[in-house]
Amino acid sequence: MKEFVATVAGLFVLLVSSPGEMAAQAPPGAVDARAGLVLDHYSFSDEEATGIRSLSLFTLPVSAAAPLGERLTVELRSAFARGSLERADGSSVDLSGLTDTELRVGFRRSGDVALQLQGIAMLPTGSSSQTPDEAQLAGIVAADLLPFRISNWGSGGGAGVHASVARSFGDTGAGLSASYVVGREFEPLEGEPFGYQPGDQLRVRGAVDHNVGSDARVALSVTLERFSDDAVDGTNLYRSGNRIQALASYAFAPTPRTSALAYGGVFHRSEGTALLEAAPAVPSQALLLAGGGVRVPMGWGVLVPSGDVRLFRTDDGVGQGWLTGVGLATEIPAAGHLVVPSVRARFGTVLVRDGVESGITGLELSLTARMGGGR
Repeated sequence: MKEFVATVAGLFVLLVSSPGEMAAQAPPGAVDARAGLVLDHYSFSDEEATGIRSLSLFTLPVSAAAPLGERLTVELRSAFARGSLERADGSSVDLSGLTDTELRVGFRRSGDVALQLQGIAMLPTGSSSQTPDEAQLAGIVAADLLPFRISNWGSGGGAGVHASVARSFGDTGAGLSASYVVGREFEPLEGEPFGYQPGDQLRVRGAVDHNVGSDARVALSVTLERFSDDAVDGTNLYRSGNRIQALASYAFAPTPRTSALAYGGVFHRSEGTALLEAAPAVPSQALLLAGGGVRVPMGWGVLVPSGDVRLFRTDDGVGQGWLTGVGLATEIPAAGHLVVPSVRARFGTVLVRDGVESGITGLELSLTARMGGGR
């Protein structure tokens, strides 16, 4: 779910990329490094109903991809995050530290049929054990209505494998990828000596795109996620519902000098089943996304205005709502690198309980730098 959330420039890269690029995000032989600063701040109009006055998250994401010889690659992703929750009664809670670090090492083959095989290590550099107050803050950050850049600070680490294949057929490209990740047991609450084992994750993604004329392209990707049962001290606790994500986009050139993108998507999570009385059932959920933007070349770089809307629905209605945003980003070349500052304003509503809603206003400020790897 959180992979939908990115800066406007990063979202453009994700949606416009063809399936053939699934196996190679950076040109062969190039080192692609990225770092950013992101500040998200949200306020609630009915703080008595939500129990929350404001919520902030400061994130420092970093990533790097580099070749190891002709066919081998290594990728690294991590982040530092500091969250702050101010309650309606004036009390507050903070949580800060590294998130878990994802390391991938693999084999890549380019050509008519692009192939990639990777080993995945989720290094437990984050904070997986938290106090009850910290767990409340982490749970709000993980909620799907608000588009934060992280979903958790730590989940105990894990390991897995990933494989992808892509091929072009004239004006059409197609790709398929699959991954399987096994999580480690960890203690989620400080002072509570029980071990929590998250279910193994299977993720399969298919994508296809097609050139329309000389200056347009349509793309569609569908992702399926399945999880084995979560467990506590070796006893099955909870069975997560299947998750299906579909995303479509249309990239085109309104004028000879500009390019534009329109996209829409849906993420559906089936109802989760409690296997023990200690675990609550989770109703089915759906998140609908739509948006677009335009890239306008300027003398000093590129101007990228954009807009988006998010509609979140749950079977029981609790926590559902909508959120829309308008933003502006600029892409500025600097000494062979790319710097992308952006600002985005958001507003919407959330249903706290039956008949009680609260307005939401938010502001997102970010600065991203990409070093090497081309644009």
